[in-house]
Parts: sequence; C-alpha cells; structure tokens
Amino acid sequence: MNIGMVTRWNVPCGVGVHAELVGRAWVEMGHKVKIFAPKEWKDPLTAQDEPYVVRCFGEDKQGKEFFDNRPFLREDFDVFVVQTMVLPHEQLMRVYPRIKEKTKTIFVIHDEWLDRNLLELEPDAVVCFDERYRRFLAEAIPEERIHIILYPCQPLTRGDKAQARRKLSLPLAKKIIFNFGNNVFRHIHLLPPLERLFEKHPFILLTVTWVKDWFELFDALRSRYPFIELRYESLPIDLLYSYLHASDALLIHKDPATGVAVASGVYQCLGSGCPIVVHDVNFFETLGDEVLKYSGFEDLCDKLESIFQGKQEVKRTLRAAEAYAEANSGREIARRFLHLFESLS
Repeated sequence: MNIGMVTRWNVPCGVGVHAELVGRAWVEMGHKVKIFAPKEWKDPLTAQDEPYVVRCFGEDKQGKEFFDNRPFLREDFDVFVVQTMVLPHEQLMRVYPRIKEKTKTIFVIHDEWLDRNLLELEPDAVVCFDERYRRFLAEAIPEERIHIILYPCQPLTRGDKAQARRKLSLPLAKKIIFNFGNNVFRHIHLLPPLERLFEKHPFILLTVTWVKDWFELFDALRSRYPFIELRYESLPIDLLYSYLHASDALLIHKDPATGVAVASGVYQCLGSGCPIVVHDVNFFETLGDEVLKYSGFEDLCDKLESIFQGKQEVKRTLRAAEAYAEANSGREIARRFLHLFESLS
C-alpha cells in the first residue's frame, strides 16, 4: 500500500510520537510511506530524518510561512493521512482537492480543538482515540465516518537499573524520581511536598528538559531544593528509555484540559517497566491500573512512598502497564489503521 501522511516527525511532540510509531511500523511491514513534515526550528530533532521524509512547509527562521506543493503531487497514494494540528486550512487547500480526487483521506484528531474548516473538506474517515472524542466529533461529523483507534505505545523495552545508572552517571543507591520534557515547569508547585517526602526517603528529582527557560528556572530552584538533579538535553527514544530504566518512578503532572485530551508521554513510557505517577485529571481518565493516580499533595507522597517500598499495588500497576503496552504497540495500532484503509477501499 502507498501511504502519504502529513505530520510532525522526529520531534518531542504528541502528534509526532503517534505518527512515528504507526508510520515506522507501516514501513517495517513493507508498505511504501511518504511523510510530509514541517521544517522544525524551535523543537530539537530527536533523530535524523529517514529517506521517506520530506520537509516542505512551515515557517523559516524569520517567521515567514512557506509551502512547496510539488512533493504532495508527485505520486498517487492509496490513502492520505492528515494528523490534524499540523497544517492550517489555507495551506492544505493548495493540494487537498487534487489529492482527494485520486485517493481516500483520513484525519487523525488529537485534541478537543475542532477545526471545522478542516472538517468541511469531508475526509473519508476521521480517527480518534476513545469514546470521549467520538461524542464531540459526532456533533459535526456523520458517525459512520468516525473510527476509534487507540493511541499507540512504544514496544516493551525492559532494562537493567544498575546498568542504566552507570551509563548515565547516576548514583546506584539513591531513589530517583524522573520528570522530563517541555512541560517540566508544571511540576514546580510539587517541590514543597516532595521536600517533605525527601526528609523521610532521600531521593533525586531527575529533571531533563530541552527548553532553555525551564532549565534555567530549575537551576535557580536547586539552591532551595538540593534534591533536584538537572540535565539539559533532548531525548531520543533510546536515551529516554535509559533514563526510565534508571529511575524508580516517572512523575507526570498536567492541569485538566478544557476538553478531551490524551497525554502522549504516558503511552511513550508504559512499556519501560518504570512506575508512572500521574495527576488524576482528564488527560489520564481512560487509563486504569496502568498508572498510579494522585489527587493531592499527600496522595502524591503516598504513591511515591509505595513505589519506594515496593508494595504489591505497584507491582500490579507494572503488570497492567506492560500488558497495555503490548496489546496496543505501535505495530498493533498500525495494523488497525491498515484494516481501516482496506475497508475504505
């Protein structure tokens, strides 16, 4: 099958993570894939682009928009996938009508924000991640066009904690709580309760970010909270999993979304064998035993303490997380997309 897809790619972004997991699986299965991605000037690339990736739209370093329609029109596709939140309507309209004349089109909806201009393009199918999405999409789209395909997970990748710590020059004996990414600033208000936990169970809060402002902010906080260990680097998946294997817990805090949403970072990390502690908000409401949810400062400390003590509930969580990651791996989700493509043709 010849598949074209418009998406971000090789960047630390939920859209890109989804696209990379299914897109690379299609390639491994022997399908022909062409990725149309924007130029990236702000976020660091996590890997070198593959030969099937062409960066042909976006903004240059001066903020001027550009769009090259030639790569879109050089070949005919069996299906054309648009990861929404990537292309604005005006740019897409330069190529979409000619593509739609020859192929089936599928939009993947990532957020509660619904671009009705895009939906007016009448894709043959709209893919969303769960029933919450289906309910709000059904207000604007015929239900027969809406298909639920779960967000994909990284494949199970177990590791050795001591070996990972030696590789990353981390202490072998201390507990490590890990947080990472371009939203680490959301964890700042958790520092006082973590300080109280630190008095009972000494640990390192290992914070890794590629955002200079957040690095400098946490660097300033280290004088007040000396348990912070800080690193400034982007995280390709292999390095991310080394940090997960080295850690005792992954901490993810998000404020509630105004509509429906998923947290891509969780799905990236479920298969690592590292317990994941998350804020009990709607980003994570479709997950159950796969994560440990906290609803307040005291509950957060209780959940982390249970991890440090190796309680049975944590072991159950790890088993559930691995089962979920295996059942919904990038390869399995890619197959579900292929079934949808075949049904449309």
